[in-house]
Amino acid sequence: MSQEPEHEAVAAAPGEALLALATRTRVKEDPTFPETLPAVQATATEDWSKWSTLPGDLVRRIADSFLATASPTATNDVDYYMCFRAVCPSWRAATDDPDNNTSDGRFRPLVWIILDEDFQGDGRRVLLNTFTGRILRKKLSTLLDYYVVGTSAGFFVLADRSPPHAARVFNPLTGYVHRFAAPVPPDVAFSNVISSDGSLLLFFFCDSSRKIHRAATNDEHFSVSLPPQASYDIIRKLVVVDTKTGTLLLPLESINRFAIFIGNHRCLALDTHIFPSIEANCVYFTEHLDSSAHICKCNIKDREAERISEAADFVKQDKKFVLVGNRPFTLIQLLSSYTINRPDSQLALQHVP
Repeated sequence: MSQEPEHEAVAAAPGEALLALATRTRVKEDPTFPETLPAVQATATEDWSKWSTLPGDLVRRIADSFLATASPTATNDVDYYMCFRAVCPSWRAATDDPDNNTSDGRFRPLVWIILDEDFQGDGRRVLLNTFTGRILRKKLSTLLDYYVVGTSAGFFVLADRSPPHAARVFNPLTGYVHRFAAPVPPDVAFSNVISSDGSLLLFFFCDSSRKIHRAATNDEHFSVSLPPQASYDIIRKLVVVDTKTGTLLLPLESINRFAIFIGNHRCLALDTHIFPSIEANCVYFTEHLDSSAHICKCNIKDREAERISEAADFVKQDKKFVLVGNRPFTLIQLLSSYTINRPDSQLALQHVP
């Protein structure tokens, strides 16, 4: 169920692709060592067939470097991995196919978030790698075949357009669609995808009925729980901020080089060494004033809060807060929008009387 990569960059010749990919993943440990390998540079434009005969173990080692998530230099660049496999048949044969390894966590968008808005107006979705700061703009034609119910981290949660609207989880980096047997409840307000023992668990929170739906891939129906209202609110907040139930909350003195973005619907922490435009040891949040909202910043050390700008950053239109001001928007504005807005479920809109 994967699809061909739809990136803005045009595929290069194998030699050029290998040089570019190897250079991107290289970590310079010795400052006296050259950043690129002259031998590779000299042969980058030679016959394509020579690149297709590279040893399979070398090809696999380069490809696997894009998937690392446990090391300090982890990147989770699954999209690079997919482009690498697309260069030639021999490189595909030497590397693992995500379609045949759907339980392998290396192929999941573990450190990606989806900025839901189409800020450029050309139908492309914007994905952000929170480990590296890399932004990927990608047109995803698969979304046209389903109702988009919501997003969860780097996944899209979808529903079949035909009744009974079976649930789907779409990985935009590999193009794979995880198929669930259970149908999506029509009044879903919030969805969450969790990896568990190599499989995916899908949760739906329905604010109108206060029900929580849970299903694994092969479950015919969602199991439904109806907790008391106070418990529902607590569980929902725990899922939004991605904390563990029972964790003791303590006052923070410092978060060092990190920054936290807090909103009504999502929260996330970022390394400011990767995002230099964001100030370290600060919490970013929004201050709501009727039909507008300001982005504020609170320094954890001195506990002082201030607005990012004097003018309002958002104006309310219907149920959403829309960014105002001149484009292009700053990263702080985009991330603040990500935390306070949530796209409406297209399936739920079909059931509105």
